[in-house]
Amino acid sequence: MLPKSKKYISCLRQHFGLTEFKPLQWQILRSIINNEPRGNKDVCAVIATGYGKSLSYQFPAFYLNKVVVVISPLIALMEDQVRALNEKSQPNDCACLLGTAQEDRGIKARILRLQYKLVYATPEYITRGNGLKLLRDLRHHLALIAIDEAHCISKWGHEFRPAYRQLQQLRVAAPNVRLLALTGTATRRVRLDICEQLQLRKPLLLCSPIDRPNLELTVRLKGKNLWSDLQPYLSWASEASGAVIIYNNTIRETELVAKQLTTHGLPCHSYHSKLPPEQKRQNQLEFSGDRVRLIAATTAFGMGIDKPNVRLVVHYGAPSDMERYYQEIGRAGRDGLRAKCVLFYSEADAVVHQRLQHSQTLTEQRSEELQQLARSMQDYTHNTQCRRQFILQYFDDQASLATWKSRRNCCDNCRKSRLSKSDANEIDSQLDVSKEARLLLGMLRDLNGRVGLGKLILALRGSRSKCVSSVCRDHENFGQGAHRSIAWYKALAEHLKLLGYIKDEYKQNTKSAFGYQIPQVTLKGCCWLDNEDETATLIIEPSPRLAKLLKQHKKKSKSTLKQQQQLKLDWGSDIDLSELDEKLEQQQRQLEQTADVWGPDLDIDFKQIDAAVEKQQQQPLPQSNDLASLLADCQKILNEEQEDSMRTLKARKRVWQYLEGSYQRLPLIPKYKYSSQPRKAV
Repeated sequence: MLPKSKKYISCLRQHFGLTEFKPLQWQILRSIINNEPRGNKDVCAVIATGYGKSLSYQFPAFYLNKVVVVISPLIALMEDQVRALNEKSQPNDCACLLGTAQEDRGIKARILRLQYKLVYATPEYITRGNGLKLLRDLRHHLALIAIDEAHCISKWGHEFRPAYRQLQQLRVAAPNVRLLALTGTATRRVRLDICEQLQLRKPLLLCSPIDRPNLELTVRLKGKNLWSDLQPYLSWASEASGAVIIYNNTIRETELVAKQLTTHGLPCHSYHSKLPPEQKRQNQLEFSGDRVRLIAATTAFGMGIDKPNVRLVVHYGAPSDMERYYQEIGRAGRDGLRAKCVLFYSEADAVVHQRLQHSQTLTEQRSEELQQLARSMQDYTHNTQCRRQFILQYFDDQASLATWKSRRNCCDNCRKSRLSKSDANEIDSQLDVSKEARLLLGMLRDLNGRVGLGKLILALRGSRSKCVSSVCRDHENFGQGAHRSIAWYKALAEHLKLLGYIKDEYKQNTKSAFGYQIPQVTLKGCCWLDNEDETATLIIEPSPRLAKLLKQHKKKSKSTLKQQQQLKLDWGSDIDLSELDEKLEQQQRQLEQTADVWGPDLDIDFKQIDAAVEKQQQQPLPQSNDLASLLADCQKILNEEQEDSMRTLKARKRVWQYLEGSYQRLPLIPKYKYSSQPRKAV
């Protein structure tokens, strides 16, 4: 219920230039100002980015004409809010900032004289002697103590800060003052932990809907080229006349992105912790003022920036957890217009986050908690259902889930689900990967971390590359998976990780500061491998990546079959081409026995063929079996040199025409040297 009294609206219009409250804002204010509903003393509110969180603690200071203390870890955010409030309240300042590096020694005296209505402070300052003493001296003049970014107090949160745990002392210093805990993102578990840690009294728990229907969510694998990945989305943002934020996991990546975009004619600033304070401030101001439309940043950027026209938020690298991801995409589309949020990820992103964790001194419990948060992010990137629904379920937004429904511009998965019927029929809804999974998991378990996933896949496909060690070549599964591509096995490995059959273990390199990930078969995977029951199959719903690879494979297979049928018609032969491979070994021996024309190495040199033709001009044409043998040998050689089936088929056709025709000279395929092993690394 919104306020009926005009005095609330009058105060709102006078100090904030607004004419109405949002529903959740008024629920918070009604509890603080009027003590409604009766019995609730404190408030814990989860307010989504862009919903007007700051008004919830700024309005009571002006309406009640008392002091409100605001605690936040974000100095840049507090500086912006203090500056904005003081500009509106000229000639007298109404807000100030207290920090451990405070230079104005007279500011505390002015606070005690009640010259400021809003006092901003860091948790480090307010929980020390001077800060607690200030609260005790002000306790009869305080309307409220607001704790922003309250999730930092929870050990289950993504940004746990030990200094926030000391905020329990607020209850002792000002026992009768209401507490308002605010955060933009918090799961149900985190919300309950906030209430417990801050010792909130009969708290009123409120959550704004976190669904942002105007945001279009997309997740993609990183490509080989950064510019190729970003260019289509940057073009769209440019046409929409909007700003772009590109988040990166490391300072090095941030500088690289800014440099490459600037090189391509798109001026782009960088923002990270290693920049001088003045440079960071200048870059932020130029971005906020639309003098520069693009900014590449680490997660340190964006807090408190109320920029409505951000049309595109890109994560070039998966964030460490869902909370941070949701918080950062929340900076897009604050004007309510359509905006895109694109996440590019790779398996290496997890290594970056684990390396950062290992650089900190963490307890085993905290390390496990961070790994749980990281797994939720991995689940999101590999999710095959609606991504918006995934976010709503993760944050337990039951109200939004009740009205949720998939739509075309919802996310990339929803767009893919709207394939035409002909496309949908080409992709099986269920896929049996038992054979490939046993090959992959069996080899992975036996090698026990001695090789990475990439080399293991090469071994499965029978590669003779030098990077494939002898321990891989000696394994019984070597070459048994050649029927699937490298990309297909990588996609399968990702899916097996989601199912809990594979896990990545982080190993620290003893010779450098960097670490690496080693895939290991989990207990669940080992149990499935050890189950000798023939009915122990592994049937999965293909991920978008697997489905795409399967569709390409089927399309290629159909094209190849069609070409084979056409070639057989053109040749006027009833020989089944598939039987040629089966008879290859026998025909090979027969061919080598017939001898002096071909030689022991089977060097397919068409000059030799010409010589043989001239020698046999007066003799009958070769029998069809001999032709089949020659054709099969040519087929194997060409397959080893070139996987492109169309080129192979055309070459086979020309060999056939050459031998069955009038023996005229044709510009045929180049010389190929036969070898029993593949000539190139797969």
